[in-house]
Amino acid sequence: MKIPITLACGLYDRTFGLRDGTVPVEGVDLNFQPMMPVETFRRQARHGEFDAAEFSLSTFMALHSRGDRRFVGIPVYPSRRFRHEHVWINVHSGIRSPADLKGKRVGVQEFVQAAALWIRGFLQQDYGVRTQDIDWYFGGYNAPDPRFKQRIELELPSVVRASVIPGDQCLDAMLDRGELDAVFPALPGSFQRKSANVARLFPNFREVEEDYFRRTGIFPIMHVVVVRREIYEKNRWLMQALYKAFVQAKDLAIRRLTTYAPPHATLPWLSEQIEATRRLMGNDYWSYGLAENRHVLETAAQHAWDQGLLARPIDRIEDLFAPGTHAGVLDFPFGRALA
Repeated sequence: MKIPITLACGLYDRTFGLRDGTVPVEGVDLNFQPMMPVETFRRQARHGEFDAAEFSLSTFMALHSRGDRRFVGIPVYPSRRFRHEHVWINVHSGIRSPADLKGKRVGVQEFVQAAALWIRGFLQQDYGVRTQDIDWYFGGYNAPDPRFKQRIELELPSVVRASVIPGDQCLDAMLDRGELDAVFPALPGSFQRKSANVARLFPNFREVEEDYFRRTGIFPIMHVVVVRREIYEKNRWLMQALYKAFVQAKDLAIRRLTTYAPPHATLPWLSEQIEATRRLMGNDYWSYGLAENRHVLETAAQHAWDQGLLARPIDRIEDLFAPGTHAGVLDFPFGRALA
Protein backbone atom coordinates (compact mmCIF):
# COMPACT_ATOMS: atom_id res chain seq x y z
CA MET A 1 0.00 0.00 0.00
CA LYS A 2 1.38 3.42 -0.95
CA ILE A 3 1.80 6.12 1.66
CA PRO A 4 0.61 9.67 0.91
CA ILE A 5 3.40 12.27 0.96
CA THR A 6 3.03 16.00 0.32
CA LEU A 7 6.17 17.53 -1.17
CA ALA A 8 6.53 21.33 -1.38
CA CYS A 9 9.14 22.14 -4.01
CA GLY A 10 10.04 24.56 -6.75
CA LEU A 11 8.93 23.58 -10.23
CA TYR A 12 12.24 23.26 -12.11
CA ASP A 13 13.19 21.19 -15.14
CA ARG A 14 14.94 18.81 -12.69
CA THR A 15 11.76 18.34 -10.61
CA PHE A 16 9.14 18.45 -13.35
CA GLY A 17 9.17 14.66 -13.72
CA LEU A 18 7.95 14.41 -10.13
CA ARG A 19 5.24 16.99 -10.75
CA ASP A 20 3.77 15.39 -13.89
CA GLY A 21 4.20 11.80 -12.70
CA THR A 22 6.73 10.82 -15.37
CA VAL A 23 9.01 9.79 -12.49
CA PRO A 24 7.09 7.87 -9.82
CA VAL A 25 8.28 7.57 -6.23
CA GLU A 26 8.27 3.92 -5.25
CA GLY A 27 5.77 3.17 -2.52
CA VAL A 28 4.50 6.75 -2.44
CA ASP A 29 1.33 8.54 -3.53
CA LEU A 30 3.05 11.88 -4.13
CA ASN A 31 1.21 15.18 -3.83
CA PHE A 32 3.65 17.63 -5.43
CA GLN A 33 2.92 21.20 -4.34
CA PRO A 34 4.78 23.67 -6.59
CA MET A 35 5.77 26.60 -4.43
CA MET A 36 8.23 29.49 -4.40
CA PRO A 37 11.17 28.76 -2.10
CA VAL A 38 10.78 31.75 0.24
CA GLU A 39 7.21 30.73 1.12
CA THR A 40 8.17 27.06 1.48
CA PHE A 41 11.08 27.83 3.78
CA ARG A 42 9.11 30.06 6.12
CA ARG A 43 6.16 27.70 6.41
CA GLN A 44 8.36 24.65 6.89
CA ALA A 45 10.80 26.30 9.33
CA ARG A 46 8.07 27.80 11.49
CA HIS A 47 5.34 25.18 11.33
CA GLY A 48 6.67 22.02 9.61
CA GLU A 49 3.64 22.09 7.33
CA PHE A 50 4.84 19.63 4.69
CA ASP A 51 5.80 15.96 4.87
CA ALA A 52 8.79 16.76 2.68
CA ALA A 53 10.07 20.03 1.30
CA GLU A 54 12.78 21.83 -0.57
CA PHE A 55 14.59 23.71 2.18
CA SER A 56 17.32 26.30 2.62
CA LEU A 57 20.69 24.66 3.35
CA SER A 58 21.76 27.47 5.68
CA THR A 59 18.47 27.41 7.60
CA PHE A 60 18.71 23.64 7.93
CA MET A 61 22.25 23.94 9.30
CA ALA A 62 21.25 26.70 11.72
CA LEU A 63 18.35 24.64 13.12
CA HIS A 64 20.50 21.51 13.35
CA SER A 65 23.22 23.36 15.29
CA ARG A 66 20.62 24.37 17.92
CA GLY A 67 19.52 20.79 18.45
CA ASP A 68 16.34 21.26 16.39
CA ARG A 69 15.94 17.80 14.82
CA ARG A 70 12.46 18.16 13.34
CA PHE A 71 13.80 17.45 9.85
CA VAL A 72 16.03 14.83 8.27
CA GLY A 73 17.86 15.65 5.07
CA ILE A 74 18.31 13.94 1.73
CA PRO A 75 21.48 14.90 -0.24
CA VAL A 76 19.49 16.29 -3.16
CA TYR A 77 20.08 19.90 -4.18
CA PRO A 78 17.19 21.38 -6.18
CA SER A 79 18.88 24.80 -6.29
CA ARG A 80 22.56 25.56 -6.90
CA ARG A 81 23.92 28.86 -8.16
CA PHE A 82 27.04 30.94 -8.35
CA ARG A 83 26.44 34.23 -6.58
CA HIS A 84 28.99 36.85 -7.65
CA GLU A 85 26.39 38.01 -10.17
CA HIS A 86 24.01 39.03 -7.41
CA VAL A 87 25.88 41.73 -5.48
CA TRP A 88 24.45 45.17 -6.30
CA ILE A 89 25.96 48.53 -5.39
CA ASN A 90 25.05 52.19 -5.45
CA VAL A 91 27.54 53.66 -7.91
CA HIS A 92 27.99 56.78 -5.76
CA SER A 93 28.98 54.80 -2.64
CA GLY A 94 32.69 54.73 -3.35
CA ILE A 95 32.74 50.97 -3.90
CA ARG A 96 35.18 50.10 -6.65
CA SER A 97 36.22 46.65 -5.47
CA PRO A 98 34.86 44.06 -3.04
CA ALA A 99 37.30 45.23 -0.34
CA ASP A 100 35.52 48.61 -0.39
CA LEU A 101 32.48 46.98 1.26
CA LYS A 102 34.23 47.28 4.62
CA GLY A 103 32.36 49.77 6.75
CA LYS A 104 29.48 50.01 4.28
CA ARG A 105 25.71 49.64 4.75
CA VAL A 106 24.48 46.44 3.10
CA GLY A 107 20.91 45.14 2.82
CA VAL A 108 19.84 41.50 2.68
CA GLN A 109 16.27 40.31 2.98
CA GLU A 110 17.21 37.69 5.57
CA PHE A 111 20.60 37.08 7.15
CA VAL A 112 20.05 33.31 7.14
CA GLN A 113 19.54 33.06 3.35
CA ALA A 114 21.84 30.52 1.68
CA ALA A 115 22.64 32.97 -1.12
CA ALA A 116 23.73 35.56 1.46
CA LEU A 117 25.77 32.87 3.25
CA TRP A 118 27.76 32.10 0.11
CA ILE A 119 28.26 35.78 -0.79
CA ARG A 120 29.54 36.61 2.70
CA GLY A 121 31.70 33.49 2.42
CA PHE A 122 33.53 34.50 -0.73
CA LEU A 123 33.80 38.11 0.43
CA GLN A 124 35.76 36.91 3.46
CA GLN A 125 37.64 34.09 1.76
CA ASP A 126 38.78 35.97 -1.33
CA TYR A 127 38.64 39.66 -0.39
CA GLY A 128 39.15 39.81 3.38
CA VAL A 129 35.74 41.35 4.10
CA ARG A 130 34.40 39.77 7.28
CA THR A 131 30.76 39.71 8.33
CA GLN A 132 31.53 42.06 11.23
CA ASP A 133 33.12 44.58 8.86
CA ILE A 134 29.69 45.53 7.44
CA ASP A 135 26.57 47.21 8.83
CA TRP A 136 23.64 44.92 7.96
CA TYR A 137 20.03 45.91 7.25
CA PHE A 138 17.12 43.48 6.91
CA GLY A 139 13.59 43.91 5.58
CA GLY A 140 11.42 43.92 2.50
CA TYR A 141 13.55 43.68 -0.62
CA ASN A 142 11.73 45.12 -3.64
CA ALA A 143 8.65 46.24 -1.71
CA PRO A 144 7.97 47.29 1.88
CA ASP A 145 7.13 44.49 4.31
CA PRO A 146 5.43 45.99 7.39
CA ARG A 147 5.20 42.55 9.01
CA PHE A 148 8.78 41.53 8.26
CA LYS A 149 10.10 38.68 10.35
CA GLN A 150 13.08 36.39 9.83
CA ARG A 151 12.06 32.83 8.98
CA ILE A 152 13.80 31.67 12.18
CA GLU A 153 14.85 33.64 15.22
CA LEU A 154 18.55 34.49 15.18
CA GLU A 155 20.91 35.44 17.98
CA LEU A 156 23.80 36.95 16.06
CA PRO A 157 27.13 37.57 17.79
CA SER A 158 27.52 41.02 19.36
CA VAL A 159 30.22 41.90 16.81
CA VAL A 160 27.65 41.66 13.99
CA ARG A 161 25.91 45.03 13.62
CA ALA A 162 22.39 44.48 12.29
CA SER A 163 19.04 46.23 12.25
CA VAL A 164 15.62 45.96 10.58
CA ILE A 165 14.56 48.78 8.25
CA PRO A 166 11.23 50.60 8.80
CA GLY A 167 8.21 48.67 7.57
CA ASP A 168 7.30 51.36 5.04
CA GLN A 169 10.72 51.14 3.34
CA CYS A 170 12.38 48.53 1.13
CA LEU A 171 16.03 47.69 0.50
CA ASP A 172 15.85 48.41 -3.23
CA ALA A 173 14.55 51.96 -2.81
CA MET A 174 17.11 52.64 -0.11
CA LEU A 175 19.88 51.42 -2.42
CA ASP A 176 18.63 53.60 -5.25
CA ARG A 177 18.53 56.67 -3.00
CA GLY A 178 21.99 55.98 -1.59
CA GLU A 179 20.75 55.15 1.91
CA LEU A 180 22.32 51.72 1.46
CA ASP A 181 25.63 51.12 -0.29
CA ALA A 182 24.91 47.58 -1.50
CA VAL A 183 22.28 44.85 -1.42
CA PHE A 184 22.11 41.16 -2.26
CA PRO A 185 21.10 38.66 -3.55
CA ALA A 186 17.82 39.26 -5.42
CA LEU A 187 17.59 41.35 -8.59
CA PRO A 188 16.71 44.91 -7.47
CA GLY A 189 13.79 46.57 -9.19
CA SER A 190 15.90 49.69 -9.62
CA PHE A 191 18.41 47.77 -11.74
CA GLN A 192 15.58 46.32 -13.83
CA ARG A 193 14.30 49.86 -14.36
CA LYS A 194 17.83 50.82 -15.51
CA SER A 195 18.46 53.26 -12.68
CA ALA A 196 21.72 55.11 -13.22
CA ASN A 197 22.43 54.72 -9.50
CA VAL A 198 22.64 50.91 -9.36
CA ALA A 199 25.13 48.48 -10.89
CA ARG A 200 26.67 45.07 -10.30
CA LEU A 201 29.77 44.86 -8.13
CA PHE A 202 31.08 42.22 -10.55
CA PRO A 203 30.10 43.31 -14.08
CA ASN A 204 32.25 40.46 -15.45
CA PHE A 205 30.56 37.97 -13.13
CA ARG A 206 30.77 34.99 -15.51
CA GLU A 207 34.56 35.28 -15.65
CA VAL A 208 34.80 35.76 -11.88
CA GLU A 209 32.51 32.81 -11.14
CA GLU A 210 34.39 30.50 -13.47
CA ASP A 211 37.64 31.46 -11.76
CA TYR A 212 36.02 30.80 -8.36
CA PHE A 213 35.03 27.31 -9.48
CA ARG A 214 38.49 26.54 -10.89
CA ARG A 215 40.14 27.60 -7.64
CA THR A 216 37.70 26.04 -5.17
CA GLY A 217 35.79 23.29 -6.98
CA ILE A 218 32.63 24.75 -5.42
CA PHE A 219 29.29 25.01 -7.20
CA PRO A 220 27.32 26.54 -4.31
CA ILE A 221 24.42 24.54 -2.91
CA MET A 222 21.41 26.67 -2.03
CA HIS A 223 18.72 24.12 -1.13
CA VAL A 224 18.37 20.55 0.10
CA VAL A 225 15.34 18.30 0.60
CA VAL A 226 14.08 17.54 4.10
CA VAL A 227 11.50 15.14 5.53
CA ARG A 228 9.72 15.55 8.83
CA ARG A 229 11.39 13.31 11.39
CA GLU A 230 8.23 11.55 12.57
CA ILE A 231 7.54 10.43 9.00
CA TYR A 232 11.13 9.32 8.53
CA GLU A 233 11.10 7.30 11.76
CA LYS A 234 8.02 5.38 10.66
CA ASN A 235 9.09 4.90 7.03
CA ARG A 236 12.87 4.88 6.78
CA TRP A 237 12.76 3.36 3.31
CA LEU A 238 11.10 6.59 2.15
CA MET A 239 14.38 8.52 2.13
CA GLN A 240 15.95 6.23 -0.45
CA ALA A 241 12.75 6.21 -2.50
CA LEU A 242 12.63 10.01 -2.64
CA TYR A 243 16.37 10.23 -3.28
CA LYS A 244 16.11 7.83 -6.19
CA ALA A 245 13.16 9.68 -7.71
CA PHE A 246 14.89 13.08 -7.47
CA VAL A 247 17.97 11.63 -9.19
CA GLN A 248 15.84 10.11 -11.95
CA ALA A 249 13.95 13.38 -12.45
CA LYS A 250 17.22 15.30 -12.75
CA ASP A 251 18.64 12.75 -15.20
CA LEU A 252 15.48 13.07 -17.28
CA ALA A 253 15.90 16.85 -17.35
CA ILE A 254 19.53 16.57 -18.46
CA ARG A 255 18.59 14.12 -21.23
CA ARG A 256 15.87 16.45 -22.47
CA LEU A 257 18.26 19.39 -22.33
CA THR A 258 21.08 17.68 -24.22
CA THR A 259 19.57 15.17 -26.65
CA TYR A 260 16.45 16.72 -28.15
CA ALA A 261 17.00 17.92 -31.73
CA PRO A 262 14.84 21.05 -31.26
CA PRO A 263 16.21 22.92 -28.23
CA HIS A 264 14.32 21.94 -25.09
CA ALA A 265 14.98 25.36 -23.50
CA THR A 266 14.15 28.68 -25.11
CA LEU A 267 17.78 29.70 -25.70
CA PRO A 268 19.34 30.23 -29.15
CA TRP A 269 22.86 29.01 -28.18
CA LEU A 270 21.85 26.25 -25.82
CA SER A 271 24.34 23.68 -27.17
CA GLU A 272 27.26 26.07 -26.77
CA GLN A 273 26.25 26.81 -23.17
CA ILE A 274 26.06 23.10 -22.34
CA GLU A 275 29.43 22.38 -23.94
CA ALA A 276 31.11 25.30 -22.14
CA THR A 277 29.64 24.19 -18.79
CA ARG A 278 30.84 20.61 -19.25
CA ARG A 279 34.32 21.72 -20.28
CA LEU A 280 34.64 23.60 -17.01
CA MET A 281 32.62 21.50 -14.57
CA GLY A 282 32.45 18.00 -16.07
CA ASN A 283 29.49 16.00 -17.31
CA ASP A 284 27.80 15.66 -13.89
CA TYR A 285 27.92 19.37 -13.19
CA TRP A 286 24.74 19.34 -11.06
CA SER A 287 25.65 16.39 -8.87
CA TYR A 288 23.58 15.05 -6.00
CA GLY A 289 24.95 12.93 -3.18
CA LEU A 290 26.97 13.31 0.01
CA ALA A 291 30.44 12.11 -1.06
CA GLU A 292 30.33 14.07 -4.33
CA ASN A 293 29.54 17.30 -2.48
CA ARG A 294 31.26 16.88 0.87
CA HIS A 295 33.69 19.74 0.19
CA VAL A 296 30.85 22.09 -0.77
CA LEU A 297 28.75 21.17 2.27
CA GLU A 298 31.65 21.43 4.70
CA THR A 299 32.59 24.82 3.26
CA ALA A 300 29.00 26.01 3.76
CA ALA A 301 29.09 24.77 7.35
CA GLN A 302 32.35 26.61 7.98
CA HIS A 303 30.96 29.81 6.46
CA ALA A 304 27.87 29.50 8.65
CA TRP A 305 30.00 29.12 11.78
CA ASP A 306 32.28 32.02 10.84
CA GLN A 307 29.26 34.27 10.22
CA GLY A 308 27.53 33.53 13.51
CA LEU A 309 24.63 31.51 12.11
CA LEU A 310 25.36 28.38 14.13
CA ALA A 311 24.97 27.76 17.85
CA ARG A 312 27.81 25.23 17.62
CA PRO A 313 29.97 23.90 14.78
CA ILE A 314 28.70 21.08 12.57
CA ASP A 315 31.51 18.56 12.98
CA ARG A 316 29.95 15.73 10.96
CA ILE A 317 28.18 16.75 7.78
CA GLU A 318 26.73 13.21 7.62
CA ASP A 319 24.51 14.03 10.60
CA LEU A 320 22.37 16.29 8.40
CA PHE A 321 21.26 13.40 6.18
CA ALA A 322 19.50 10.07 6.67
CA PRO A 323 22.14 7.31 6.95
CA GLY A 324 20.34 5.31 4.28
CA THR A 325 21.22 8.00 1.72
CA HIS A 326 24.93 8.34 2.49
CA ALA A 327 26.00 5.71 -0.05
CA GLY A 328 24.01 7.17 -2.92
CA VAL A 329 21.13 5.68 -4.87
CA LEU A 330 20.66 1.98 -4.21
CA ASP A 331 18.49 -0.70 -5.78
CA PHE A 332 16.13 -1.68 -3.03
CA PRO A 333 12.63 -3.08 -2.45
CA PHE A 334 10.67 -0.05 -1.35
CA GLY A 335 9.11 -1.25 1.93
CA ARG A 336 12.32 -2.51 3.42
CA ALA A 337 13.43 -0.51 6.43
CA LEU A 338 16.64 1.42 5.83
CA ALA A 339 18.67 3.03 8.59
